[in-house]
Amino acid sequence: MPESTRSGLDVVLFVLLLAFLVWVPMPFGSASDASQLPLIIPPLVICALATLLRATRARPFALTRPARIWTIGGILFVAVIGLQLIPMPLPVLRVLSPQSAAIWQRATRLASLGGMTVTTLHPITVDPSTTSLHFFRVLAYLATFLTSMILVRDMVRRTIMASVLAAVAVFETVYAVNEATLGRYAIWGWKNTLIFGRASGTFVNPNHFADYVAILLPMALYLSAYAWHTAAPAGALLSRRIVKLMETRFVPFSCGLFMAAACVVGVLVSESRGAVLAIIGGFAIVGGIASPGRRAVLRGVLIAIAVTSAIVVTILVLGRTETVSRLEQSRAAQLDSRRASVIGAVRIWELFPLFGSGAGTYEDVVLMTRTTSSVVLANHAHDDYAEILATTGAVGFIVSLVSLLGGFAAVARKTFGKHGVPMSWRRRAFNAAALASIAIAMIHALVDFNFFIPANPITLAAIAGAAVVAKEP
Repeated sequence: MPESTRSGLDVVLFVLLLAFLVWVPMPFGSASDASQLPLIIPPLVICALATLLRATRARPFALTRPARIWTIGGILFVAVIGLQLIPMPLPVLRVLSPQSAAIWQRATRLASLGGMTVTTLHPITVDPSTTSLHFFRVLAYLATFLTSMILVRDMVRRTIMASVLAAVAVFETVYAVNEATLGRYAIWGWKNTLIFGRASGTFVNPNHFADYVAILLPMALYLSAYAWHTAAPAGALLSRRIVKLMETRFVPFSCGLFMAAACVVGVLVSESRGAVLAIIGGFAIVGGIASPGRRAVLRGVLIAIAVTSAIVVTILVLGRTETVSRLEQSRAAQLDSRRASVIGAVRIWELFPLFGSGAGTYEDVVLMTRTTSSVVLANHAHDDYAEILATTGAVGFIVSLVSLLGGFAAVARKTFGKHGVPMSWRRRAFNAAALASIAIAMIHALVDFNFFIPANPITLAAIAGAAVVAKEP
């Protein structure tokens, strides 16, 4: 294949990846039933084509240590969910998941009494159709990560991707503010009567919308930092850098700040307490990691204070008194329901300790725990880690958590470590922004179920893939 043709196809695939990332938050965060095929098929196809195209190049493509950790972790997690779907004899099922075997045995007995044809093979999951959907979802997340790692391989493309994602965050915020101003809280014409009075963009739940714009806040700040750094040579005086910034980089610098401000506004109009705390904690963690030795804690605290001050100033400028009221107050009933959902997840894990009840089956099994009523049924635990533990068991939980934290630590070590591979300031800045996005998502996952809203993990996977790509010779 001629090099010009190969390069052209490479650009086309990169554009398709960006188009997909723009699309995923639009149809209700890709959580609706109708959006599942557009969510799953494109990343699998783009990943396959990008891999084939990359295979035609003679130059080697080396995986970095964080890339290997996240890739292997993703494959193993997909394998765990795949194992949950394999039909197996009851004696084998009793060993791997006694509770699943008991449920399927009762179901088989009832089916036989009703004169229905029964099978002697059953999977670990109690709901194969739902687990199958989550299997392909997770496969799509992994494909997005790999595609980004293959295609977003230089600073120009990383900057373009960050710009596109930040622009989508601006659109989401404008859409949310418009609907809130008009008081209709509609999403593409659909009236949101589930959570009324809080802006949610194109997401149904305002907390999930807030998580989306929160993880894109570091991307917007990266754009401003990139403009600031390239305005003048390294070591230039502050006054000269400011002058050169005004002369040559003012537009990209101000656009980055505007996009970052839009992200903060989006979080505030959603009135999401978890997202506000996640932003403060995420930046503090990355700031602490970037600091040497004993100064890590001090810098983390100072960054947390600075971010908090910026949020407070934004609240005062916007006059969002209702946001302050929500941050100060907590409804006891809401806290009780959230706590009950997490307790339900832990009790599900006690019933299905090794391999879980099946990915995506929390809603199907939570009634067995007697921690919630049938009147208000939680469809997810308000803690992603607890739900992953419940639905994929100890095996899935260990695989996901070890690979997530291991890859995060490897990227941090590669970016800030004393013995890390030398890299440019621009690459280090993007990696720091990516780490902040991941840290924000991990903190928010402690109090909500954003990892189960596909637009959020898909976007995070693309950012992570761009951060771990190896520089080609």
